[in-house]
Amino acid sequence: MLLQDKPTPVSKVSRLARLARSRRVEMGLVGIIAVFVLFVLPPLLIAIGQGFRIGLMGRYMALAIAALGIDLIWGYGGILSLGHGLFFALGGYALAMYLQLQVPGQLPDFSRSTG
Repeated sequence: MLLQDKPTPVSKVSRLARLARSRRVEMGLVGIIAVFVLFVLPPLLIAIGQGFRIGLMGRYMALAIAALGIDLIWGYGGILSLGHGLFFALGGYALAMYLQLQVPGQLPDFSRSTG
């Protein structure tokens, strides 16, 4: 009876093959979406007069990369990294100082147009 309870090596192989196939499909879909977002969407947005959305897309992608880094460090390593927050805070402070020197007393255009 103990031999019947153990899965046969063939069933393990077929399970691994299904898992590998589903991962290949998932990676293919992610690749197609990435190519669309990086190479097809920006010229399309410029063609329809929505070029400012490319800057928004860049900002969202930068924040997504930061979120992914925090997820990898915190999720897999179990380490809370405050370095990410410090890095973004210093970048925001430097940008604010730069804009304050360039346009004193006014809001920059991107602050008004993107909400």
